[in-house]
Amino acid sequence: MSEAPLVMKFGGTSVGGGAEFVRAAQIAAGAAESGPVAAVVSAMSGTTDALLGMTARTSTATTGGVLDRHLAAARHAVSGRFLPQVESWLRELAARLDRTLRSPNGSAAAHRDAVAGFGERFSAAVLAGALCSLGVPARVADDPIATDASFGGAAVDAAATRRRAARCVWPVLDGGAVAVVPGYVGRAPDGSITTLGRGGSDLSATALGRALGSREVWILTDVSGVFDADPDLVPEAAPVSGLSYREAAAFARLGAKVLHPKTMQPAAASGMEILVKNTFDLGAPGTRISAREGAPGVRCIGLRRGLSLERLPAAGSRSVFCVLGADSGSVRALVEAPDGGVAVVAGIGAPADGDLLCGIRALEAAGIHPLWAGSTTAGLTFAVPDGAAVEAVRVLHRELVRACLVEEVA
Repeated sequence: MSEAPLVMKFGGTSVGGGAEFVRAAQIAAGAAESGPVAAVVSAMSGTTDALLGMTARTSTATTGGVLDRHLAAARHAVSGRFLPQVESWLRELAARLDRTLRSPNGSAAAHRDAVAGFGERFSAAVLAGALCSLGVPARVADDPIATDASFGGAAVDAAATRRRAARCVWPVLDGGAVAVVPGYVGRAPDGSITTLGRGGSDLSATALGRALGSREVWILTDVSGVFDADPDLVPEAAPVSGLSYREAAAFARLGAKVLHPKTMQPAAASGMEILVKNTFDLGAPGTRISAREGAPGVRCIGLRRGLSLERLPAAGSRSVFCVLGADSGSVRALVEAPDGGVAVVAGIGAPADGDLLCGIRALEAAGIHPLWAGSTTAGLTFAVPDGAAVEAVRVLHRELVRACLVEEVA
């Protein structure tokens, strides 16, 4: 087998149209000059929602509309020599999609997965054609991710994925071609098509990287790394240069938009590093995720809404976000409750001894009275009334993250 490949994952905005497919192909082609590359590709932006709407008959999108969008992208990104073949692939995919919609097999969940996975297959066909147009051999590899049969959010089977990758991906790489892999989709033990949940193409990339023995996976998106707070809430938020697997997983659990919560699991299991980069500003440093823990301090602020602060029986079965404490008969916990009126603002990193008190004082000075504060599995945790959540994020970002960066620079 060849040397361990670089796995590159292109998100939906990175393949949002013909020009974007050209850029993605150029990035993958550049990397292929240095060694083997496996390119995991998402569906074009909006395609998965359109496909799921077709299964529920809640969308005006049609198979013809989906086909036309991809044909338009291909005609921009693929040269005349390769375009007829790519157009033929796309039309065959559209015909398969139509047959799948008209003749569902298995449960409703299995049918949704069988339909939803077509978006990545369309993208893979266009990207392979765009790469060939640049003079870089490329082939679409057939579904290397093996899963259980939990439709809609299947769990990856690492050992079976390694075997499938040996059959489906390594022959492409050893033949000197870029292996283009549809993200998000997998195969259950009986061969049924599964999906890994929304955003699951990130998990596809790290699961594939682990199976191939890769040292690095690139997650290519439309932002320059993982930001230290949601930029929609905190205008001065900035990319974090590095996070540990632990920190990145905690941030993803709190809804960090760039990361799928399970993405870090295969990387941590194999010691593989993840580099989050901007497709449209490749020179920006991005964020490197690895086993390395950073210096003491809070590196980013996350927000989780839709919670309730409750005291529960120790044997209760409620959906608990995190436990705050316990006594002989009950536990105090933050519980999933859409109308619960409580939000968690969490500082992720390696909080210093004084950070909790500093955060409480800063919130109180801003007129926000924490309902609870302390350290939990979520990080340095501040439970606040939901109406104060956005201001709490801004206050704690300014007092804990920005202040920490100023100290490091000084």
